[in-house]
Amino acid sequence: MNLQAGDKVLRSRVVLPVVALYNAWQAEGLPELHRALYTQIDFDSTAIADGDLNGALALFQSGWTALERLGLARGRSVHPDLGRSLRLIAQAGTEYWAFFNHGDEEARSALVAVSGDDAIRVVLTADKHFVVEPVRADEAPQSLVAVLPQVGPGQGPLISLPADALQPKARHAREEEGGFLEQNRYATTPQDLQKAALRKLLAEKRLGGGQLYAARRNHLGRKVRCPKPLTFFDTIGGRYLQYQVSSNGLPWNTVQPADFGTMTARLGMLPATIPNV
Repeated sequence: MNLQAGDKVLRSRVVLPVVALYNAWQAEGLPELHRALYTQIDFDSTAIADGDLNGALALFQSGWTALERLGLARGRSVHPDLGRSLRLIAQAGTEYWAFFNHGDEEARSALVAVSGDDAIRVVLTADKHFVVEPVRADEAPQSLVAVLPQVGPGQGPLISLPADALQPKARHAREEEGGFLEQNRYATTPQDLQKAALRKLLAEKRLGGGQLYAARRNHLGRKVRCPKPLTFFDTIGGRYLQYQVSSNGLPWNTVQPADFGTMTARLGMLPATIPNV
């Protein structure tokens, strides 16, 4: 891969061992890692506890070796294009990220950071590498949803209920004393039918799922996260999206079949839910 100094950010896709990105991040003097970039690194903790640092030092060196092999570092100096890409991630004006899993795999993460006309996507792979690449800033939500496990949309109508709809409620004495017709009337209201449909859906076997978040910087430059993430879950019947909206000042939960368009549209709305504080 040939990179030239002077570019604002990376121009093409690179695959880095986790420790390589961590090395570069530290070398650039950047603040704490984004939470979507945290993952466990395999090393002998017992040896370190016993004072043997050889394994940890070898792991550290392997990260720099990988960067040099890719032309992204010389000695302990990070290539400017990679450095600017990491700085964009650290200082992004808007960002979208996700934690997700599918089947028996470990939970993974992905992040899309946007600054002006530039955007960088970072995806954690199952074999503990980061895939780092530029994406279109105006398609940031699509870029994040595109890396989620591919699952078709579920079936059925949209379900929208008060957030506490599935919580048990005490019955009034008059309801307890009512006859069959009165009890049946309460059991077949539109809301109760939606409750039954939601309970059935939530009881289906899960194949995977995750949560999607957004954050942006306020007028003081402080990063503020969306109040409520989007949650998706995959069943044998397909993928469903759950999100919360406010109706008359009360929280309502909505669950609906989720295709690519539904996921990206809802994710794109998240920054608008972030308060101006």
